[in-house]
Amino acid sequence: MTDPVGERSSSGFPTAQPMQALEKDHDFVKQLFERYLSTQDRLVKREAGPHILMLLEMHAAVEEATFYPAVQHVNTALVDECKEQHEEADQLIRQLKGMDPSDPQCDRLFRQLRDAVLHHIDVEEHQLFPAVRKANLDLETIGLQMQAYESSMVAAQAQASGRDAKTFNPDI
Repeated sequence: MTDPVGERSSSGFPTAQPMQALEKDHDFVKQLFERYLSTQDRLVKREAGPHILMLLEMHAAVEEATFYPAVQHVNTALVDECKEQHEEADQLIRQLKGMDPSDPQCDRLFRQLRDAVLHHIDVEEHQLFPAVRKANLDLETIGLQMQAYESSMVAAQAQASGRDAKTFNPDI
């Protein structure tokens, strides 16, 4: 299972087809949800759970900062619906961040999050993306904006991880 954000860092963001990058994210998070929800192994849940939450936050940030503003005029009501779905997911993510994976409520909330995310993916892939493709927008420009935003997030995350590592190991 390859992380699409990591893969894009090394192979390049598909700037001419930015929705393809979003669809890869969708596929990857579906796989992670399946991995998380199909096991009782607490170690797998401790690793996969935070990874799912981080990827969802990054994906939503890219969409909200770059993609949605660029396509808002194509279908304002649909973009607004997608933003509302992000807010619903954000509320669940905030709850899950503070929970221990051994808490029985954690699996229930992850299922609820998965269901909300799957509905959101369905709306984007079957309604919003086709409308955007028909609108003949400059997808290359949108893709470049998305690439730049994602790269800055990945760099900031790597920098923060380096600071965290130094906190734990002062010899670094």
